[in-house]
Amino acid sequence: MQTSETQAQERAVNGDLQDEQWTTAQMGSVSFPELVRAHFKWERAGDGDGEAEQRYHRKLREFEEREGQLLHAYWAIKRPSAVALTVKPAHGLASFVGDHDTEIRLHRVTDWLVRERRVADLLHHCDTLAIKVSEVLRGTTERIAMQWIYAVESHLLGFVERMRGRATDKEIAAVVESQKQELIQIEKYYTRAGEKAARIVYFWGMMAGVVVAAVLMLGIALALWRTGWFDQPHTRDVETFFVSYIGGAVGAIVSVLMRMSSNRFRVDFEVGRSTVRRLGSFRPFIGAVFGIALYFLFLSGILRMNLPDTRTTFFFFGSLAFLAGFNERWTNVLFGKAERTVAASLGDLTAQRGEDEEDDQ
Repeated sequence: MQTSETQAQERAVNGDLQDEQWTTAQMGSVSFPELVRAHFKWERAGDGDGEAEQRYHRKLREFEEREGQLLHAYWAIKRPSAVALTVKPAHGLASFVGDHDTEIRLHRVTDWLVRERRVADLLHHCDTLAIKVSEVLRGTTERIAMQWIYAVESHLLGFVERMRGRATDKEIAAVVESQKQELIQIEKYYTRAGEKAARIVYFWGMMAGVVVAAVLMLGIALALWRTGWFDQPHTRDVETFFVSYIGGAVGAIVSVLMRMSSNRFRVDFEVGRSTVRRLGSFRPFIGAVFGIALYFLFLSGILRMNLPDTRTTFFFFGSLAFLAGFNERWTNVLFGKAERTVAASLGDLTAQRGEDEEDDQ
């Protein structure tokens, strides 16, 4: 007759096998849950089971080849549960030109152990924050935030395991509240770091936009040269055109840099690093377009302003284009004035056409 202890062990083994089948069906053959399961069997079997030890180390090698080095791990001993942090460095050219110098990921398997809803909800919130951190932050700030989140999750998992289901509502509420406050501090750190990271990404996006704008300017210059616009008497017009192009782009860049230094620059960093970079790359083009638009606006005579003589035209349009790229509000005022002037002129022409039609009748 089997003793009650033997029967309990068999029920535990059968339950573990059911857990393993469920894990394989849900998570795939090579995954963190399988690694957790292999470690749990090895931990329970002890040093005498060489097969369990070999299986664990094999799963560990497979996991690290896929996810990177296992930096930190908290292994539960009561049920197959764990929290881990992996670091996978980038290699080759990707480490210099890519955003991911290292890929830091948080892994968690706690459903077999955590039955308390409040603890499970807090762990899920940790996972959500870890996803945001891994997508937005890079380098030192990402590593700090991810290790901070790992500390919260491992603390919660350790609490559940120590209590063994005997924790009172007051004890659960106390640990949940303390770790919730810790998570709030992590979110504040993430927000501050995300704003700073967005500024850096936006800046390098502008620098990429400058390179593309310069290539475009060279293309325009080549086209004008082939059509003879670099010859007299068009030389002065070409010079003022390009100084307006360059002045507008430079003015837009200086405007953004000054707002960054005064903390008046705001960009939603959670739209993604690639989107922020693209927005920054458009900035030099916007300034250049404003500079060229004002150049044509003044030469067209719509504003009915006296232009300076030919000796100062170059400096006049350079300063005007810089102000156009630097201060959008000032540029919009000029465009609004030009719009009203054109509308009034069209109104006069319409009225004059009506009078002519009446005279013909």
